Amino acid sequence: DPFELFALATSFLGYKVVLLGRFNAQGLRIDDEGVKVLIRTTPGKEYVKVVLRHGRMQGAVLIGETDLEETFENLILNGLDLSAFGEQILDPDVDLEDFFD
Repeated sequence: DPFELFALATSFLGYKVVLLGRFNAQGLRIDDEGVKVLIRTTPGKEYVKVVLRHGRMQGAVLIGETDLEETFENLILNGLDLSAFGEQILDPDVDLEDFFD
């Protein structure tokens, strides 16, 4: 299937905007205990939101120059269990590419 993952890249108010997968938890029940939404913000610079289900990344919203789109796309497609990392997956000092590329 050539369309395995929804992806949209655009620009809004001068910021790069990337939407990946189930970026808004589409089709997932937010009240399900297995669904988590993690958010990292740097005011005026970036916004990163990740949707996880049972430790696996389902989608992401990336606003600004995050350089995370390729890594997050691979994590969504590979379905790797990220439970061991917890909120560290959003830590800007952790280079996720070292773990998953």
